Amino acid sequence: MLDVYLDPCTINCRKVLAGLDLLDAHYDLKLVDYFKGEQKADWFTKINPHATVPAAVDGDLILTESNAILAYAADTQKNDGTAYPADLKLRNKVNTWLLWECSAWFTSCYVYLVENVVKPLLKSEPDQSILDAQEPRWKALAQILDNQLAKTKYLTGDNVTIADIAVASPFHLHEASRFPIDNYPNLMRWMGDIEKLPCWKKTQGAVEKALLPNKNQGTTNGNGIQAALDVTLNYSKETDKLTELYFYEHPEAETAHAPGDDPFDVKIHDGWDKVDTFDIDKNGFAVKDFDTEFEGWDDDKSVSSKFYDEVVAFIKKETGAKRVLVFDHTIRSRANQAKKLTQESSTSQRAPVMLVHCDYTAESGPVRVKQLLKDEADDLLSRRVAFINVWKPIRRTVEENPLAMCDVTSSSQDDFFKLHLRYRDRDGENYVMKRSDKHHWWYFPKITPQKVILLKTYESDKGRAQFVGHSAFQDPTSPPNAPARESVEIRTIAFF
Repeated sequence: MLDVYLDPCTINCRKVLAGLDLLDAHYDLKLVDYFKGEQKADWFTKINPHATVPAAVDGDLILTESNAILAYAADTQKNDGTAYPADLKLRNKVNTWLLWECSAWFTSCYVYLVENVVKPLLKSEPDQSILDAQEPRWKALAQILDNQLAKTKYLTGDNVTIADIAVASPFHLHEASRFPIDNYPNLMRWMGDIEKLPCWKKTQGAVEKALLPNKNQGTTNGNGIQAALDVTLNYSKETDKLTELYFYEHPEAETAHAPGDDPFDVKIHDGWDKVDTFDIDKNGFAVKDFDTEFEGWDDDKSVSSKFYDEVVAFIKKETGAKRVLVFDHTIRSRANQAKKLTQESSTSQRAPVMLVHCDYTAESGPVRVKQLLKDEADDLLSRRVAFINVWKPIRRTVEENPLAMCDVTSSSQDDFFKLHLRYRDRDGENYVMKRSDKHHWWYFPKITPQKVILLKTYESDKGRAQFVGHSAFQDPTSPPNAPARESVEIRTIAFF
């Protein structure tokens, strides 16, 4: 296991964190507080006598340069080879930019960061004479980048590589650093593409917290948690083709129109200050207290035999339903990220769903009742029926990949369209959503296992909230070493 020592706020540390994530590398993060001077401590200088971060250790190998860490990780960790190609010509294109970044680009960009970000942070004034002296050199370097990016999407071609992460890092606070960027459209287009990468977005929060503490002034709640996050959610485009997902190997899966092809930037608001006002029949979701002594989450049979009854009693109490059927559950964790969608075993263990969706449609809800309850279905469907998901953190507080809900009062039925689910033995339907500026998103940061979120995924009464769009998302304020979210979704049908 690669041990990586860093403080996520610095340029080169951010580079390593984002690059390792791009490579899907496995590593053990050791935090070193840069502003407390921990990089100068005796214990650390025994690892890195330069007293700089980042550093990495793998057995008897010590690496003290950020680009070397990324190259080594790319060579030793299993990845698809696009981020650091094995082909020698392609690899040396990447190496050229890695060397250019550390020898030229970093040193020039660093002048702007120090003068316009670090000095104000330390209550000092920027020295304009230093900036004026650096400007011609920076512009010449920026023109080199702009010329290259006029020819290619990324620095070496159509694929993002560790060179892109390396070169973007000194430029990462381009607004606050006040680079003279007006005449470099290709550079800014490329930087915009980098800023949309999940690996980059995950590192933004730590940088802004340390270096731009006033950026989000006035947007924190009473607990000091940022009250509104700027994130990208994966909406879907409605096309002439059916939107489909195959949960088994099938030749048509390769040409199907897949969901989540329309990422869209939204604000997601912290709902804790209004938590008592959310109503599942109005907003489509609600947060409730629900503690349990049950701990057997790794045993599906134990969950169904011992925990389902608690859920039935809870839903009856909260909704007034006469009867509640619990018919399914899923444990979600980032630990399952590598599991293929087409894997047909252990389907109750999945990764968080990074897709704006709702679990049922106006048609698939009644069909599911008929599938599950057959002879009773017609009678039950003659009265009010509601599908309610019980989403519950397990084992620990949620610190990454939280759940967000689109307030039903801000969406319309026209925003939803069908996603066709293809299983080996049956077909199903979900809703996915089209983007809209009207959507209002909520989440509940650091929600604990003593709480649940109730989600309305189908409702027969059109006078109530019927379908709530929801999605997991990458929280830019999550610490880089945050434990993986673990949650359970219990799927229920309430009959009234």
